[in-house]
Amino acid sequence: MKFAPLTIEEQASTGGFTHRLDFNYRDIPAGIANNTSKVWAAGYLPALVASDIMIKTELHLTTAFSDASDAAFNSSTLSLGDATTATRFINASEANVNGTEVLNVIPGANQNVIYTAAGQLQLTLNSMTGKSISDLDAGQGYILLSINRAADKAREQATPFGSGNT
Repeated sequence: MKFAPLTIEEQASTGGFTHRLDFNYRDIPAGIANNTSKVWAAGYLPALVASDIMIKTELHLTTAFSDASDAAFNSSTLSLGDATTATRFINASEANVNGTEVLNVIPGANQNVIYTAAGQLQLTLNSMTGKSISDLDAGQGYILLSINRAADKAREQATPFGSGNT
């Protein structure tokens, strides 16, 4: 799994997204029990600070998730949120090839979330009943995020008629 800021050129070409999270089936640890979700948070995704704004998100599957040895494994969903609301930005989008996968998720609701306190972003992969997501042997995607860090020193400016540097 890789979370990284986009270059200025990439930000311009993606419509203002500032960060990208790449993930695939290799990020799923072995030995996860049946009916158990995997949550990636601290160490994989950033913690947001008070005044950060999540402007928008998009999920794109380049390869739907699947288990080649089990055609009956037909549901694995992805959610993106934070420690307060695990589905705040993307809510249980079907990512499994046998479950009518949704390749592109462009949510209209829950955008422009202003954090008034710190919050840890998290990505959740849910398994279907009776299956282990550790058995998935294909699947890849990425999530684009537009995060505005309002308290960033580079965004602070002196008032035009005030004292100090202008």
